[in-house]
Amino acid sequence: MFLKRKSSNWTAAGDICSSWKMLGMGGLDRLAVLDAVWKKEMGRLGDHCVLLGVDRGVLVVKPSSAAAASELALRSSVLVKGLNKYFKRPWIRAIKPATKL
Repeated sequence: MFLKRKSSNWTAAGDICSSWKMLGMGGLDRLAVLDAVWKKEMGRLGDHCVLLGVDRGVLVVKPSSAAAASELALRSSVLVKGLNKYFKRPWIRAIKPATKL
């Protein structure tokens, strides 16, 4: 009686994923891949830049210093190409440093 599962309280995972796709949040697997290859592509600069998130194809990164922000700005086009090679379709457009976080 107490352990009986109520089917009305359960939601199938497929229903949740399809609702995310309708809301434009279908790229959750892309974020997992991005997180996995971020440090690899950043190299030594990865110790000084933390990936905060993605806003409409623009990576938001928190640099630890002004020198790291400058290096990130200089290498951004190369980094975008390097990160996009891990995906079927390129979706990263730019890298933007976060200044007030």
